[in-house]
Amino acid sequence: MNRRAFCMGAGVVAAMPFYSWAKVGGRPMKVPLMLDTKRMSIHDGPGIRTTFFVKGCPLKCIWCHNPESISTKPQWARFQHLCRKCPKGCTMDEATCPTRALKHYGTEMSMDEIVAKALEDKPFYEASGGGVTLSGGEPLFFWEWTAELFKRLKAAGLHTSLDTSLYAPPAAIEAMLPVVDMWLPDYKADDDALHRKYTGVPNKLIKANLESLVAAKAKLEVRCLVVPGCTDGEDIRSRHRYLNSIGITDNRIVDLEYHDYARSKYLALGLEDTMPPMSK
Repeated sequence: MNRRAFCMGAGVVAAMPFYSWAKVGGRPMKVPLMLDTKRMSIHDGPGIRTTFFVKGCPLKCIWCHNPESISTKPQWARFQHLCRKCPKGCTMDEATCPTRALKHYGTEMSMDEIVAKALEDKPFYEASGGGVTLSGGEPLFFWEWTAELFKRLKAAGLHTSLDTSLYAPPAAIEAMLPVVDMWLPDYKADDDALHRKYTGVPNKLIKANLESLVAAKAKLEVRCLVVPGCTDGEDIRSRHRYLNSIGITDNRIVDLEYHDYARSKYLALGLEDTMPPMSK
């Protein structure tokens, strides 16, 4: 990254569009920037997996542990606790920063590059029953692109999992059903008022999409984050009751413990730290 592309303040965005557009099969579609690739993952679906993270999410969860994934724009972060204020001046380059205090979030990556990288680990998938997971951000914010990517992954013989909030139009669910082997939806709050308060969006659409997945007999594992003072207590019990009522048994529900390890990211990005305390 050259000197002009970086401004000294944390969280400054380079002059690039929110996302690019491409034509696939004659149709224009939003193409996300990519955040990261996590190889040898064991918590993002069955077996050993390669997880790709897209940048951009329509939700604004106050406890988001990947705040760099919310904006669709590229971002720079400066981790002040690592910065040594080099006497010769900042390198303004992630690759040459001597203390790794600089981090750039959001890079272009083609579908061909994603599939090729995923195939590098195919022997591990075959040995463990693993595959590829797409996470974010919110992959269904770019659902046409995601559906096309998953078609290519399936054509390459790879198992696919989708980590999603399910805050997406029904058309997105319909398009993804034939190409997703396992769904990993979050269910963030059962009470709609709480859902709006803590994520910025209602949960009616999410519930409708969950029910569509159940009706389609999709394989899924629902994740329920338990945030002290926010969605613990009665709300987590309500989430289990609702999920049970639509046919999702407790062995397909995972309650996740909350942590606030991402606070340094908020500071580095120049964002307001909205993360709740670990306990009330």
